[in-house]
Amino acid sequence: MVDGTEELAAEAVKHLQALLRCETVNPPGNESTAIEYIRSQFEAEGIEYRVLEAAPGRVNIWARIRGNGTKRPLLLLSHVDVVPVEREHWSVDPFGGTIQNGYIYGRGAVDTKSLTAKELAIFLHAARQAKADEMTLSRDLIFLAVADEEQGGTYGMGWIAKNAPELIDVEYALNEGGGFAVEVGGKRIYVCSTAEKGSALIRLRATGDPGHGSVPHQRNAISRLANAVRRVSMTPLPLHVTATARALIATLAQTQKQPQQSLLPLVLNPLLSESLLGTLDTYIADALRAMLHNTASPTLLQAGYASNVIPGEATATLDGRLLPGQTPEMFVAELRRRIADRNVAVEVEGATFNGHECEQDTELFRAIRDALATHDPEALVSPYLLPAMTDSRFLIPRGIIAYGFDPMMPKPGWPSPQQMAHGHDERISVANVAFGLRVLQRVVTQISA
Repeated sequence: MVDGTEELAAEAVKHLQALLRCETVNPPGNESTAIEYIRSQFEAEGIEYRVLEAAPGRVNIWARIRGNGTKRPLLLLSHVDVVPVEREHWSVDPFGGTIQNGYIYGRGAVDTKSLTAKELAIFLHAARQAKADEMTLSRDLIFLAVADEEQGGTYGMGWIAKNAPELIDVEYALNEGGGFAVEVGGKRIYVCSTAEKGSALIRLRATGDPGHGSVPHQRNAISRLANAVRRVSMTPLPLHVTATARALIATLAQTQKQPQQSLLPLVLNPLLSESLLGTLDTYIADALRAMLHNTASPTLLQAGYASNVIPGEATATLDGRLLPGQTPEMFVAELRRRIADRNVAVEVEGATFNGHECEQDTELFRAIRDALATHDPEALVSPYLLPAMTDSRFLIPRGIIAYGFDPMMPKPGWPSPQQMAHGHDERISVANVAFGLRVLQRVVTQISA
């Protein structure tokens, strides 16, 4: 497989515009429109594919280019569903695929139809080369675009893992969740997501004595809940160091001058961590805190039924995120110790997911490092712990090495690509689509040679 060309980058832009024009807002999803576009591309090229319908309108597509079998397959994974939009806050049609001032606008431009478009262009190019006997792949190349990632994967990767696991019998997977660059100390660092947090939805349930609002007392359920939320929110939970966080901090230290270069690794010391984080850029400090602690963000509050009645119960919902190696039971124990109030129950609601951490010393990570050395030689590359979850969580239990890597360069004066995800006027530059395509194609070439 040869390096990407301007023609291939233009093809990726064309695919992205077409996918953005498919209104695949989840809920309800209706991913079939985007999947039909992708299917038409495979039909035109005579590529082996399967359409997998988990429910009416909830459709996924899988395709394969066969290699010689000397290595196990590589999976190119993405999702085509997107989150809702508030149209009144957009300057363009969020489903128009409009190009303005060098940017492609649309819901999903960053999360994650741009990755779908790049992987589709690379996959189609590989199929053409294989058909023309211009290359031999050492491993099967698998393309998978799925539904329902934004709502948990029930009709997408979760369904495929349960009902068609043979389609994801691969060694490596490239997915969303990393690849963006951050500027630190005058250096660009591209992060490759080698780890992800798990999740547990937490309900805090405070109880107290009901009564008349005109007679305050210290047994007010709302006051107890407020104190509990404050204790959880004001300072981080206990520090836990993962191999991924250690590697990222070591990379960050390379960008610093002395004495900061020597001091930064001390952020892993629980006695010094907060003091050192306070010296860093707020965005970087917040990201590092999320990588070093289990977190619980208050997202919903419920209490009371009349303005003159003290209620007997008040509840809060916390979006809990667990580091790799931490269990929901360990997380709940941390919260109970922090809240320290027997009148506030800590309950887990619904399904929980454990975090995961992949190996870093792999052929795929080396291919990523080599590709960025080719296309941005002055930059650094580091493992990264994504504080959220992706569909990779369905692959890791099967022994698959799944990395989040969708390469994007920052542009001074513009919001970073990752800040655009789920935002108003979501957009990605045409130049970044071309850059990401070149890097990804270099990775796929090296890993499949």
